[in-house]
Amino acid sequence: MANLLEKASIILTPTAYDDGKVLAIKPSEAPYGDFDFTRNSSATRVNAQGLVEDVQILSSNLVQNGDFSEIGSEEVSNGSFSQEGSELVTNGDFATDTAWTKNTGWSISGGSANCDGSQTSDTFFYQGIGNQSNKTVKFSFTVTNYVSGTLKTAFFGAVGTIPNSVTANGNYTFYINVQSGHNGNTGFKAEVGFIGSIDSVSIKEVRATTVEASKCLADAIHRIGIQDIQN
Repeated sequence: MANLLEKASIILTPTAYDDGKVLAIKPSEAPYGDFDFTRNSSATRVNAQGLVEDVQILSSNLVQNGDFSEIGSEEVSNGSFSQEGSELVTNGDFATDTAWTKNTGWSISGGSANCDGSQTSDTFFYQGIGNQSNKTVKFSFTVTNYVSGTLKTAFFGAVGTIPNSVTANGNYTFYINVQSGHNGNTGFKAEVGFIGSIDSVSIKEVRATTVEASKCLADAIHRIGIQDIQN
């Protein structure tokens, strides 16, 4: 120890760190007090994964990414609902007069399903796609040759499922939360006075519900915030 003390040029007991300073026990001999220092290279640290990583000299600010502007990798799966199941509709392009049950006023011809307005009460056009109870589906179709009346989506037996109404030509896409009790039959309800045609019918299950996606997003924000604070 005596030899070490004789050879040492600086002997101190560090107690803290300040901007550009090492704070130590005040020496009893001149020169008194703390001293300034600079560092021209970066340091290393062991991160949460146990790996050694380089820590660049960014500024005098010791907190990195304190404003959370540095965003990590995406934590939410299918937040845009782009992950879809397989097609549930058969003959959705109406290439043949098959697969669909046609009530009064409905027919299939010329590559579309047509309602001529001869119905004296609500009339249905549908097919079985399997039980979709408590699922979210993407329901798409095109309305052409519209003349009058209202056309609605229909999920048989799923009491409480909100129908979507259309009253004009156009391409339509609805995300529908199917309630319990669905018996599989799915399609359209043409109210009295509806005259028009439909084409390009597609129904696919969406893998994440709105509630599930929102929960995933909240969890992800929480995890990212904690990681940034720890780093």
